[in-house]
Amino acid sequence: MSTYIREPGDWKEKWVNFSYDECKCSCCGLVDVSSDLLDLLQEARNVLGPLQLTSFYRCPSHNDNVSSTGPNGPHTTGKSVDIHVSNSQHRKKLIDYFTNKVSGLGIAKSFIHIDIISPEELSNRPNCWLY
Repeated sequence: MSTYIREPGDWKEKWVNFSYDECKCSCCGLVDVSSDLLDLLQEARNVLGPLQLTSFYRCPSHNDNVSSTGPNGPHTTGKSVDIHVSNSQHRKKLIDYFTNKVSGLGIAKSFIHIDIISPEELSNRPNCWLY
């Protein structure tokens, strides 16, 4: 069962390639992220090499301002993240790695979105989509 990271003291040493600060909402600085997602990202980093996170947790207000998903979108759950994609080969590598490990996969030109949100947490959402 996932715990949530909300304070710097909640951070675990095993997430060595990521920082508390990069999980913060860019509008208010709030952090509310799933330890299960951080575990998945660290495992991916160990296998794939560096991962540049472009958007992690978003407070409801910020998500409402930047996403068509409104104030209750996937990023507000603390269980989703966008990862920068540098080229088509990199995109394929990320998709291949995450496809069977996540419940949501969004594919864009410059990033992929992954999440570990269960259908009960966020209904009426596709499992895979294009931006």
